[in-house]
Amino acid sequence: PVMAQGPKFSLMTRMQSDKLLKKPLFSVFLSDMSTESSEVTFGEVKHEHMASELFWVDVARDSGYWEVKIEDITVNNQPKGLCEDCRVAVDTGTSMLAGPTSLIEEMTSLLDVKEDCSNYEGLPKLGFLIGEHVLNRDPADYVDSEGSPGSPSSCQVSFMSLDVPPPKGPLFVFGIPFLQKYFTAYDVANKKVGFAVARHTN
Repeated sequence: PVMAQGPKFSLMTRMQSDKLLKKPLFSVFLSDMSTESSEVTFGEVKHEHMASELFWVDVARDSGYWEVKIEDITVNNQPKGLCEDCRVAVDTGTSMLAGPTSLIEEMTSLLDVKEDCSNYEGLPKLGFLIGEHVLNRDPADYVDSEGSPGSPSSCQVSFMSLDVPPPKGPLFVFGIPFLQKYFTAYDVANKKVGFAVARHTN
């Protein structure tokens, strides 16, 4: 609501006050192929879109974003001590994973993706420790590659530098690639974000 021009411009506020919702929440499923449809559901969580249990995390602060705290960044589930006060906004309108330039550079260096893809098969999982859960991304989720899927010819990490100035930043943004892998739910009344592995038709 704090991002809206006023109460009448906030869709969720209006639906809540008009008692149109079963519960004051909505959930987002983003497809990753042309044979399935993306879906936003108001008033409930669609369990058929989930391949794991949903876990909930408190919204970190009232910035207007759906923003949660990152405890740390992990490589193959091992915390790397990169985050002291890291937060991430979950955003369907961003096409990549974005974050502060200094941390993006450290992550890129840690992953050491070779431009000729010579180490692609051995690349680690990149994870974000949120609460007690590591939300992992496979190399296919964080590497842009050209060539055939089995043997790509050129590779680069698909991270975007984004330096949001204080007080709203520094901030990571989980964009579309993250939301294709993880189903998310947004509890307006309790100010919580829920995460589960997304269930796709493949």
